Amino acid sequence: MEFDFPGVASNAVQADLLVVPCHEGDTPLKGYAFADAVSKLFLKGDFTGKRGQAMILPSNGAVAATRICLLGMGKGEDESVRAFADTLCDVFRGSAIDTLKLKHVAVALEVELKHRGFKPELVGRAVADAAIFGSYFFRRLHTKDKHTKRQFAEKVSLVGAKNKELKAGVEKGATVAKYACLARDLVNEPSNFMKPRDLAAAAKKMADETPGLKCKIIEKPEIEKLKMGSFLGVNAGSDDPARLIVLEYNGGKKGDAPVAFVGKGLCFDTGGYNIKANSLGMKGDMGGGAATIAALGACAALKLPVNVVGVVPATENEISGKAYHPGDILISMSGQTIEVDNTDAEGRLILCDALTYVQRTYKPAVIADMATLTGAAVVAVGNRYVAVMGNDQSTVKKMLASFETVGENAWQLPLPDCYDKLLDSPICDMKNIGGNPGTITAGLFLQRFIDKGQKWLHLDVAGSALYDGENWGLWNSKTPTGSPCRAIVQFAEDWHAANKGKGKK
Repeated sequence: MEFDFPGVASNAVQADLLVVPCHEGDTPLKGYAFADAVSKLFLKGDFTGKRGQAMILPSNGAVAATRICLLGMGKGEDESVRAFADTLCDVFRGSAIDTLKLKHVAVALEVELKHRGFKPELVGRAVADAAIFGSYFFRRLHTKDKHTKRQFAEKVSLVGAKNKELKAGVEKGATVAKYACLARDLVNEPSNFMKPRDLAAAAKKMADETPGLKCKIIEKPEIEKLKMGSFLGVNAGSDDPARLIVLEYNGGKKGDAPVAFVGKGLCFDTGGYNIKANSLGMKGDMGGGAATIAALGACAALKLPVNVVGVVPATENEISGKAYHPGDILISMSGQTIEVDNTDAEGRLILCDALTYVQRTYKPAVIADMATLTGAAVVAVGNRYVAVMGNDQSTVKKMLASFETVGENAWQLPLPDCYDKLLDSPICDMKNIGGNPGTITAGLFLQRFIDKGQKWLHLDVAGSALYDGENWGLWNSKTPTGSPCRAIVQFAEDWHAANKGKGKK
């Protein structure tokens, strides 16, 4: 998708469709120089500017574009950059672009920038997000014309305003959205095409194509030498050997401690011998790993002035004569011993060794792990929020702020000591489950593998990464979202900004 800034008035741009954001009221076209001409195209009352209302009309010469789309932005609490992006997204995902074969879409911005006072960079990013996310469609495995030849916008012009900040916002938004869509592609792939070896190959390919990004794949023999017994325990039942995917981007000062992301790369989860009643959708249990891989690509593409590392333990959780059993004891890389009370609580078992690895190898300034970890997270915060936990409140606040910046939802859950004892085992250091509250005890399990003084965050993305709802905001119905890729890229940038000039951390 191409974005441009023709530097002409909105009514002068040559395009297949001119999108005109309108705010609810008696005069929804207020603020536009072409308001009188366009108002003659419809009867008063047919369009009020209510949020989500869209009316596509032939322009009949009122503007230079062939058609015009009046897009209702609502009023009051609806007036925000996030609401603007969410509503605009519906235009790009709507059927009209395909039905009318609209290749070139222009967006009028004079009201949003001049009259609403939105920051140009945020508006530019919002347009890029809306256009790219709204146009997302996983078509690789389709063969029918209605899918393979479906028309999406190919060019998006931003008109009615022009400045450097607007362009910078588009460039940043488009870059991050591109990589978020890579994460969506990885999760959309069926498990027979996205085994650990395939996930590793995708990470390597991305790194080879992204200047400044390095990728190392640690194979099973080396994982065995590292004594990652917990990770290997989960992998035991699979015919595809485990891989540890390691991505490095060094955009900061040499020697500065990196921001570390650790993502669960469970390419398929049967539940093991504690078999799931229904494992449909478990191809997406590597959503956290996909977001981690994509985020490293975005950080490198943006040339962020910060060092970032991403680690993804990739495996399947299968059933076979070699698979681990309920009641087995696993010896983790940290040396701590784990009683397997449930083989379907496998995500924490691969993450704990990855957390140990990243701390020993990189001594990061901060770690954020992310995983489709618990169904309890969906019960706790639903499928439109990410559950955030951590051992340092100021760091948690930074992550919540990063989610807010990119227009995604996150909610903090506590990690109280009173639930930690639920993980205690009578025969070894701990069990891998602690019962309810399941999302919190999963976080407490991972916290046991965090070194003293190490800042750490845990993101449970079970609901948001595998979104199964209807079209909502930037998220298309029943398709992976790429969450939390955009938020963690923002977090890396924000972390650098907050710690700039403070030396090594």
